[in-house]
Amino acid sequence: MPNFSPTDAAFVGFRFVKERPGAVAAWAGAFFVCNVLSEWIALLFGGDALRNFQQNAGNLDDLRAVFSLFLPAAPVVFTVLLISLIFFSVIIASGLRSFLGIDSHVRFYFAKDELRIALLIVLFWALYFFLLVVIFMGLGIISNISDVFSPFIGGFFVWVTPMALFAAVVFVNIRLSLVPIIAVDRKRIDPRESWVSTRGHFWPLAGALVLSLILLIVMGFLAFMIVAAVNDILTASTHGIVPKDLLLVKQADESSLLALVLGQVLASLSWGALLPVILGPLVRAYQAYDAPDAPPAPVPPVHA
Repeated sequence: MPNFSPTDAAFVGFRFVKERPGAVAAWAGAFFVCNVLSEWIALLFGGDALRNFQQNAGNLDDLRAVFSLFLPAAPVVFTVLLISLIFFSVIIASGLRSFLGIDSHVRFYFAKDELRIALLIVLFWALYFFLLVVIFMGLGIISNISDVFSPFIGGFFVWVTPMALFAAVVFVNIRLSLVPIIAVDRKRIDPRESWVSTRGHFWPLAGALVLSLILLIVMGFLAFMIVAAVNDILTASTHGIVPKDLLLVKQADESSLLALVLGQVLASLSWGALLPVILGPLVRAYQAYDAPDAPPAPVPPVHA
């Protein structure tokens, strides 16, 4: 039987954060650059077209009207998406190489590993869109037919559709979760290998991921409380120069540069910590299910 403990796997990422804070800081810095660059391009080139789309698209029911609003902002939106795709591919590939022991220190570049990860991100989004269309269309047709005979049954299918979509996305995500690791470690994109390797192991792997996310949320809440306390101290000591409740969304508008910068820093740190928390259980599952002869790799030596 594969040697996989959900509890042990859930703590792999946290041990990595403790052992290699420099790596987490490097990934957080890369996320920060990505966020700032995306915001800068959106503000500089998006202009009124992007703001108009963001403010009014949600209030329109006519798809043609939404498309007419989106069209002027489309070049900027696709540019930001492309930048995000490149950065995320580079960061994820860097994280996987660190966890697999391929790299003893964090390296950022765009080569074949990153290209495979970028392709996988696009394929996953296409798969999610396919699931969205199939589930909503299928259950929508069933709901309309059922509504003719029983409004209660038709309403039930309307209510259950989002739950079915969520369950399908989670199931597919778990079963295909080893594909990025295979792409970096074995240099090929092989969804079937991940699907076969995770067969019968859905609940242990899902449990490890859920436990790691719960622990991250708890730690994030404690960190938020500490930062909020420091914010109150700074507000009192500077006589209001540092705004009170700086972390609240309503304060982070265009008129508060400090709030915007702090928000981006906190978001980047969150992404930097989330990366090992998610990759840790997945790499441990890969070692147990896809390459059971390979012993669990220890955390690589400490380098930035």
